[in-house]
Amino acid sequence: MKQISYTLLTLLVIVFFSSCDDNGEDLPTFPEITLNGEFNTDLFKAIVKDEAVNKNVIISPLSISSVVKMILAGADGNTAEEIVKSYGEEASKTALLGESQNLRSWLNTRTGSPVIEFSNVLFYDDKKITPLSSYTSDMASYFDASIKTADFSNTEEALATINGWVNEKTKTKIPTIIEDISQNEVMFLINALYLKADWLTSFPEGRTREQTFVLENGNEQMVDMMNMTAGFNTYRGDNMIAVEVPYKDDEISMYFIQPNSGSINTLISELNSSTLAQINDGKEKERLDLYVPKFKLEYKNENIRKSLEFLGVKQMFSQGADLGLMAEQNNLLVSRVVHKTYLTIDEKGTEGAAVTLGGISVTSLPPSVSFNRPFVIVLADKEMKNILFMGRISNPLN
Repeated sequence: MKQISYTLLTLLVIVFFSSCDDNGEDLPTFPEITLNGEFNTDLFKAIVKDEAVNKNVIISPLSISSVVKMILAGADGNTAEEIVKSYGEEASKTALLGESQNLRSWLNTRTGSPVIEFSNVLFYDDKKITPLSSYTSDMASYFDASIKTADFSNTEEALATINGWVNEKTKTKIPTIIEDISQNEVMFLINALYLKADWLTSFPEGRTREQTFVLENGNEQMVDMMNMTAGFNTYRGDNMIAVEVPYKDDEISMYFIQPNSGSINTLISELNSSTLAQINDGKEKERLDLYVPKFKLEYKNENIRKSLEFLGVKQMFSQGADLGLMAEQNNLLVSRVVHKTYLTIDEKGTEGAAVTLGGISVTSLPPSVSFNRPFVIVLADKEMKNILFMGRISNPLN
């Protein structure tokens, strides 16, 4: 009898957009995740290197990491060791899963602004695979994941169910994520990260003007450039400038990072956890005349597998994958990893609340900082240890 080689499909669905909804409540502190090592920046660099320099790239390291850890929960032997090693020398399977549980607990207890919703689900075809009760228990306890069944042989109905979940969890920003199910695919692990946040101080709409944005190839185009004069935490290094723009709760911020000269990819190649720590430790309050382009971007990458393999996570994609802690069937492997993001930034957000910052006088005009060339964005906690989103903005209009 022919043996069927079952495959496990991991699907990441991530959406970010800014809005305005603040009730002034105090929020718990973002849980400290310390074991990521260079995973965040190495993954970003691995993805960027395979994309054209004029293409915008937006990823969520936190979401990708969460799905990798869901796979880790069902992995054993060398397959698990490769995943753990990608997080650094001090990482362990127990510690990594524990961090996921801490993140889940924090998300379940926080309220107010910004809205951060982190949803996980396991879809499986119960005619083809039987997940172990220990694995589904881990999915619930570590990741708060829902466990759902679907008949994958009825492709149309299964796709409607899966895409319906995605559409709901992303508030219709990503209506569909998958268009087909192969005959060997028996399980889907899906993560959805939805974030809705307001700037601490809105960019005045009346100051938005069309200005020149210089592309990496030297060509110019006109974009809507937001402008605000205020005090910002600013880092000025030998090869870069970084400006922190906080959100209302002062718990997370967007960091805009631009090279002083040279290629944006050269700057990205130098990014690592030490660089981010240097930015955080070296930033100082500075009054700036800040210019940031408005943009609305979508990004899809169907080959995250290649980037994970670049980080040394290889065996889970091969016939030698050891995912024996996942299901009664012991011939599982990860067939593909899909990652999709949606991101929009404007003066106030999607609903238009505003906060006024005043009472500061200056004796001279503040320096002007304009992100009118390709730049990097990092949406993270105040210490830049937990990265929700990271991106290369090559063309705000693309």
